[in-house]
Amino acid sequence: MTADDHQSLVIFATYQAQPTLTEDDELFARALERRGARVRGMPWDDKAMAWSTANAVVIRSTWDYHHRLAEYLAWVERVSAATTLHNDARVVKWNSHKTYLGELAREGVPVIHTVFASAGADLDLEAVARTHGWHDVVVKPAVSNNAHETRRFPAGGRGEAQAHLDRLLPVRDVMIQPHLAELAEQGELSLLFARGRFTHAVRRRSALVDGHVMPKSAAAEAPPAAHRCAERVLAAAQALTGVSPDDYLYARVDLAPSGADFLLLELELIEPSLFLHHAPAAAEQYADALLRTSS
Repeated sequence: MTADDHQSLVIFATYQAQPTLTEDDELFARALERRGARVRGMPWDDKAMAWSTANAVVIRSTWDYHHRLAEYLAWVERVSAATTLHNDARVVKWNSHKTYLGELAREGVPVIHTVFASAGADLDLEAVARTHGWHDVVVKPAVSNNAHETRRFPAGGRGEAQAHLDRLLPVRDVMIQPHLAELAEQGELSLLFARGRFTHAVRRRSALVDGHVMPKSAAAEAPPAAHRCAERVLAAAQALTGVSPDDYLYARVDLAPSGADFLLLELELIEPSLFLHHAPAAAEQYADALLRTSS
């Protein structure tokens, strides 16, 4: 798809509970429309939609995929076979289960320490925390979105944490992490990329911190160490997926400060909020990236 394809149809995949575009994605859509494209929002599971009629399908607010992962990944494969899908189906499949964090760690990426437990396993949370010297812990599903079923527990709440873990584990893979004090103090730093090129950075309040004066999100400067960490993350993702970051329409790298360096919290390649309202010029970059044929 190129900028010469006037009136090209671009579908932004959404979900049934919110079929229209988010306010943030409206900025992206308007930038595309200024370039001659038509943009529609469409729930990913709409049975009547002929996806092949679109010149491109962009996964945006498909925020219920974690409830129906197998069905969702089957849809990804169908759409990918019918038209151009962003991001690539291989990337979506890999990024949909948070075991990708362990794979990135094995590639040498500094990743927040994570213990995974497979569905049906038994796990003693107190033993895990004691072994790793963790105080506050975070328990969450390994396939999740928008902090679904993600909870933080203090050292005095191990019984409640174990109960939450025991409720999740019979039916889903689970991950346990320490809650970093730096997140409460400084929030997460998100670096955003369009086809591997940095567009902007946002500082975000941790969803696991209550009553903090920090705004939910705000434009931010990313220090050189954050850029270096993000570039390592994207290079490792390429090694693992076989897809170059130049072919990721979007990527969001969520980092936590760690001394003079950073740790990876999440690599968002499926349906991340792009926070374009903090950087309206970035909407133009994403529109150009979508319309530009990958080299």
